[in-house]
Amino acid sequence: MKAESFDVCVVGSGASGSVAAQEIASSGLRVLVLEEGRKLNPGESLPTVQSAWENALVPTPGGALRPFGRPWSASALGGGMALYAGISFRLRGVDLDARAHVAPDALDPAWPIGYADLRPFYDRIERCIGVAREPGADPLEPPGPPAVMPAHPYSTQGGLIAAAGRRIGLRPFPTPLAINSEPYAGRPACVRCGPCNEYVCPTGARANTSSLLFDAGLPAGALTVAHGAKALRIILSNRHHAGSVEWLDLRTRTRRVTRVRSVVLAANAVQSAALLLRSAQRGAENGLGNSTDMVGRGLSFKISGYAAGTVDAPGPRPVVSADPAAGAYAHVPGGPFSTVAFSDHYLDPDAPSGLGGLLYEASDDERVVKDGRIRLRVHFLAADQPMRDNSVRLARERGPFNLPRLVIHYVTHPLDKRRLGYLSRRASELLAKAGADDIRYEDSNYQLGSRHLHGGCRAGTDPAQSVVDPWGRVHDLDNVYVVDGGFFPYSGGVNPTFTIQANALRIAQKIALDLRSAASLPAAHRRPDLPVAD
Repeated sequence: MKAESFDVCVVGSGASGSVAAQEIASSGLRVLVLEEGRKLNPGESLPTVQSAWENALVPTPGGALRPFGRPWSASALGGGMALYAGISFRLRGVDLDARAHVAPDALDPAWPIGYADLRPFYDRIERCIGVAREPGADPLEPPGPPAVMPAHPYSTQGGLIAAAGRRIGLRPFPTPLAINSEPYAGRPACVRCGPCNEYVCPTGARANTSSLLFDAGLPAGALTVAHGAKALRIILSNRHHAGSVEWLDLRTRTRRVTRVRSVVLAANAVQSAALLLRSAQRGAENGLGNSTDMVGRGLSFKISGYAAGTVDAPGPRPVVSADPAAGAYAHVPGGPFSTVAFSDHYLDPDAPSGLGGLLYEASDDERVVKDGRIRLRVHFLAADQPMRDNSVRLARERGPFNLPRLVIHYVTHPLDKRRLGYLSRRASELLAKAGADDIRYEDSNYQLGSRHLHGGCRAGTDPAQSVVDPWGRVHDLDNVYVVDGGFFPYSGGVNPTFTIQANALRIAQKIALDLRSAASLPAAHRRPDLPVAD
């Protein structure tokens, strides 16, 4: 196998990988991105593409393993951002230190960094991709800059939900969305063609940071994206240093080896942990970074569910801009998946442990009036307990490419079951106030994985309880980093993509600075085991 050389190999091109790759390449370093999936086309949907992605094995009540687990946000160029709803919250203070609210048997939930460490990178990502929001409308919104564009108006469904919330003393606000409410960053404004969750945006109004991988302003030859590239293992050059990455070109079915100065894992919380475990070798017999048996542990998916019901359709009204204070909303068919949210039950003394979660509109694809009624749907979402036994592991059974199958082991903690029930009741009360009399609970099947993947390579200062340090560097290694949701020691109660992007940018900036500093050292001062790209 002929070996190629790059400064950095980034595994994964999603929310974290695209940001990290672009940031490192912009400094003049040579970057290779390995992306297993393909580019999805406008209009494609999750149901039409996910059948091609390998499932993980999960234990059934009888103990047998069955292939029902969902170890991908999306196996595609751009990762989950190719199909996500664009919901873009920042973590709140309690998300970064929830020690007062977790169960005694949970892992330490405290992040080794604070909001002040993340804020400048949130700000920069927001300027780059654009987030439509109403500053100050969310009572728990952390400090941030002025909005780069106004919030989206409430949909018909969102307006009814917001009005019902106000009647029971809640404080609705427009859901912050990485979807253009007006032209921004070379992308058009949303034309409200339909709820965009699990669909590729047909117009490009929704942000997708995979575009950063094709930035014409990057130095020539700085960034190479390999499509259909399956990372197989990381190969050490000595006990504490990765020297190369072995990967499979799925188009030609040939194995290739790339020499590197650093490896950046951005494949998602499940896949990055799996790659470290697959990389077991002499000196790391249990997998890379796994000297304390923490790789894959602390896996979190968030607890969630839906409440849905139908109400009498409102009569025709003029289209107006969203004004939360006045209660105005737009009667427009289609529109984003979510236009209104509530954080009133996030820090809630009545919730089990005092920590609840978000409620927000989660409208269906089908929004037509039927028999004079329209359907309202609310998603409720909260952080789960970071448990040591909730984990990703390798099975003895072999799958495609003769690699071990993935096993996801996840059990909802009893405290989280009570919290989920509490939020379900609050969502049902909201729909009842809106006039729904046929309210039903809908399971999200969060326990199988898929959209919100966190932990597995959790960050911390104690190697006995974590896999990476505050800069995402694997404790056991000099030059392997994790920048995806696997970094999260606690999932937080909001959608994770915006935080994943901000943290990836923070870490990538440090990687680029360190590599450039090392390259500028005289040869006599360089470590002999630190190869420099050709």
